[in-house]
Amino acid sequence: MSVPEIGVDELEELDPRTVQLIDVREPDEYEEARVPGAVSMPLMTIPERLGDVDGDASVYLICAVGGRSYNAAEYLRAYGYDAINVAGGTKDWIARGKPVDAGPARA
Repeated sequence: MSVPEIGVDELEELDPRTVQLIDVREPDEYEEARVPGAVSMPLMTIPERLGDVDGDASVYLICAVGGRSYNAAEYLRAYGYDAINVAGGTKDWIARGKPVDAGPARA
């Protein structure tokens, strides 16, 4: 199954208030540094949290470099979601000097 991808520059151009961005890294990775607006949903929790993903909107998935998020996007696409992988991931985002959030997720 083919998974569409965008780069971090394209992600930055999207409105973070309207984009569904899911970070599939582990909680410690997420707390260390993340793209602002990203919601934590570790890869292994995706099957049990499908109800937390808005099926009416595109969902962008990000991880450290793009492998786990690709797998998550592939999984979601199999269930009919418009899932897009962010190639390069959080490491590329940080390497390009883009803004980051850190710390625990807000409740």
